[in-house]
Amino acid sequence: MSTAPTTTASGGRRLPLDLLVGIGILVALGVFAAIAPVFGDPETIHPDGIGADGLPVGVLARGHLLGADDLGRDMLARAAYGARQSLAIALLANAASVGLGVLVGVVAGYRRGLVEHVAMRLVDIFLSVPTVLSGLALASLLGRGIVGIVVIVTALYWAWTARIVFGETLALRRRPFVEAAVAAGVPSRTVIRRHVLPHLSPVILAVAALNGASVVVIGSGLSYLGAGIRPPTPEWGNMLAEGQDALSFAPHALLVPLVLVVLTVFAFILIGESLARRGQAPRVSWLDT
Repeated sequence: MSTAPTTTASGGRRLPLDLLVGIGILVALGVFAAIAPVFGDPETIHPDGIGADGLPVGVLARGHLLGADDLGRDMLARAAYGARQSLAIALLANAASVGLGVLVGVVAGYRRGLVEHVAMRLVDIFLSVPTVLSGLALASLLGRGIVGIVVIVTALYWAWTARIVFGETLALRRRPFVEAAVAAGVPSRTVIRRHVLPHLSPVILAVAALNGASVVVIGSGLSYLGAGIRPPTPEWGNMLAEGQDALSFAPHALLVPLVLVVLTVFAFILIGESLARRGQAPRVSWLDT
């Protein structure tokens, strides 16, 4: 896919195609989740969802655009309500993990000394923990609702963000405009807010988008393994598990949630790579304080 920026008639730069496609996919999925009630109750068992042969109807069947599952429940309604759960988990867990990672990375990189040592050793510990096994263990302790999954995903992914932000903060800490602000007696909180964070913003946005892809995978994966949102509440992960059991006679029951997960991950990756490739830190002078 070409990522060369286009220009308007007036010479202004437009957003690159891959960024627009990624944002468009996420917006479309968000709208799909928002209008879920339009598609009906995801738990209603429809008599016409099961064909004369005793098997669930397939894609494009009358009254069931995406077919029905093995119980006769409409797949379109279940996919839309599942989007609500999956996207809510992805957005909340991503915001929490990135926010915690940025906080730890900036403080450790700017303060240095004992703070850096303790924070980075903690980061190393969390980075060394196996993701899936730790997620399953934490799920048994924290429960299987949205809140529990958000806490689990945050615990598993904040350290990755903290490590990246820490390295970028170290580099910024040595920049002349930061050193000049410190020498001029500008408070540390102001230096971080006015100079460090603005220069980190392109990196943070790119990391947040790429982290979103991982969060979608692990969130759906936990539900797929039975450690996340449990049926009958539809969520793409548990829909994958249910669809796997019906793969031999109703492959659409697996393919529908699978395509949605892949689309979501693809959108986050497109956005993240575009931001990482194009992001430029703003030029901020310590004289602006």
